[in-house]
Amino acid sequence: MKKGRFVVNTIISASLLLSLLGCTSEQTNKKVEQSNPDLTTIHIIAESPEAITLFRMEEQEILEKYHIKLVYNYPQRITDRLEDYLFSTDDTYDIFVVFPAKIPLYIERNMLLPLDSYMAKNKEFDNEIIPVYRKLYMNYDNHDYGVVYDGDTRLLFYRKDLFEKYNNEYKQQFGVDLTPPETWEEYEQVAKFLTRDIDGDGKIDIYGTATLNADSKRYIWFAERFISMGGKYFDEDMHPLITSKEGIRSIEEQMALENSGATPPQSMFDWVDLNNAFLQGNIAMVVQFSDTARFSFDEHEETWNSKIPGKVGWSLVPGETPESSRGGTWIGRVLSISKDSKHPDQAWQVIEHITSFDASKDAIGSFETINDPYLNSHLTASGKGPFPSEKMNQNFLDTVKESLENPNVDLMIPGGWEYMQVLDHYLNLAMIGKITPEEALQSTAGEWEKITDKFGREEQKRFYKEWLQKLEEIKNVSKEK
Repeated sequence: MKKGRFVVNTIISASLLLSLLGCTSEQTNKKVEQSNPDLTTIHIIAESPEAITLFRMEEQEILEKYHIKLVYNYPQRITDRLEDYLFSTDDTYDIFVVFPAKIPLYIERNMLLPLDSYMAKNKEFDNEIIPVYRKLYMNYDNHDYGVVYDGDTRLLFYRKDLFEKYNNEYKQQFGVDLTPPETWEEYEQVAKFLTRDIDGDGKIDIYGTATLNADSKRYIWFAERFISMGGKYFDEDMHPLITSKEGIRSIEEQMALENSGATPPQSMFDWVDLNNAFLQGNIAMVVQFSDTARFSFDEHEETWNSKIPGKVGWSLVPGETPESSRGGTWIGRVLSISKDSKHPDQAWQVIEHITSFDASKDAIGSFETINDPYLNSHLTASGKGPFPSEKMNQNFLDTVKESLENPNVDLMIPGGWEYMQVLDHYLNLAMIGKITPEEALQSTAGEWEKITDKFGREEQKRFYKEWLQKLEEIKNVSKEK
């Protein structure tokens, strides 16, 4: 990985993906294979090398315990365009590493094997999965199509040292202490305040914030703002509601923030680049996935090369009010079995092993993996993990738990990813000044109507209603606890 960049790579095309996948196919120990011709080969395809790191960590045990050899296929950098390749190739794989929001895309093509019977055999594990992942990211149309492998909780990360250093100045100016912002208004105020030319050379040394703003992911910042304001995607007849005042505000406020000079100019950060900018000390606070917490302690040059170990704090993502849905989970990953797999039982053995607590407990504390907590048992610290103390580890896990009790989540309905990518496209045009926020959302709403009609309005109404019901069930379970 390259560190400290302010510009992301261009999107990997389907043809480049093909070549990348061809040259990054790896397999387990060939000597063991030669001495044991009865090994079963399981082919795994993922969107990045980081997504198969845990498989590598466990491959020897899988080889010895189950007599299964793993072969990996992936591009060299995280991409959301893996399906461009996957849906057009005749190559076969046994296990797909899938963004949950894309499960409907795979189901449309009849590519996934229902896992209901497998899950039914392991009730103990079933009950261990955090509700938001169990109810929303594994289950679609009353069937389980994936097992959660990466719980991507969103949190606010901030520089404790900077908040302490400038607290008195902030208090003099605003009459309150400089603390992690709870509302979007506070977030914007703090971001502008902490944007600093520290050495007096006329150049900004620290920007107040930066945003995950690369293609395909910018819909997240919009949704986090929009939903926390009380916005809804559709009405009862699946007509879009995003052209509301909450939708317009969400774009206008983000544009105002970026035009204020509180963010790096013309930055189109993807996940890697946003982490790098923050961990190199260039950003005062970011909204990121929860693994940023542990990466902040990684000073190794070959991985994250953090310049701010011990200086990072975390809290819930801002909202319209402190009672809003704040943070929650976006993207994430599940492990699914191909309907064309010749070895589904062995593929399940691999999935069951990889997603177990024993295998995953080390992954959620590793500097090299992308796996975040997804089991209830993950939320109780067993030692200090990647943090300086067990107390800090537990504080982090408590924040993750709180974020998941009143969550924002990806839209898991037919065309869900398509709806969000249309929104993503028009958000970009608004942010670069090609169209107004109103035009962006009106165009999005028009395209959403077409998507709804394509899948069938009555069916979409059913799926959307069920999705909303599941979300309320998750929140109710949290209240009962």
